[in-house]
Amino acid sequence: MPKKIMGVLITSLVVNLILIVAITGGAITINDKNVQLKTLATQNEGLNQKVTQYDAFNKTDTLLNTEKIKNNISEFVAAEFNYTNNNYISRFEVIKKYVTEDVYNALKGPGDITTPTTNFKNEVKNLDIYITTNDYKTIKALVNTTTLYSIGGVGNKPINQIYELELKEPAKDQWIITKYTLMGNFAPYSTN
Repeated sequence: MPKKIMGVLITSLVVNLILIVAITGGAITINDKNVQLKTLATQNEGLNQKVTQYDAFNKTDTLLNTEKIKNNISEFVAAEFNYTNNNYISRFEVIKKYVTEDVYNALKGPGDITTPTTNFKNEVKNLDIYITTNDYKTIKALVNTTTLYSIGGVGNKPINQIYELELKEPAKDQWIITKYTLMGNFAPYSTN
């Protein structure tokens, strides 16, 4: 009998060793898989950030190269600064579609507008528009205009003005000016 007991003990010991090796190997495999999962999750997060950055760059690039925004600004400037006695008052109706009510009221001013009796003319001679965005919902634009104003047919020196505009999109592809700020008037200076 002692041989049988010894055989059972040896068999039991071998079976237990096999079980321990199997359980330990399984635990190591599970541990390895957890490490792999964490690594993959980190890589996935990094890729998602890159996709988000690429998407943001793509939206910004598309927005800044949209001709509609530049055309809206250009048409607004033309309506605001190209005027004579004939369209001095009516130009405000044209401007209305490019700006918010607050900007419109600030441009128009309080009270009724009257046209002066002296012949005058203001004309845009040059227009430069620089636009940027930080959030895809707001466009900031620096607008440099050169205008020539004449009274009674006598022209003055050109006037350079820089404006800061802010545009928002209340409806799809309908960018309007929500802020209009004159940054300053500048006279050209030449050393020649």
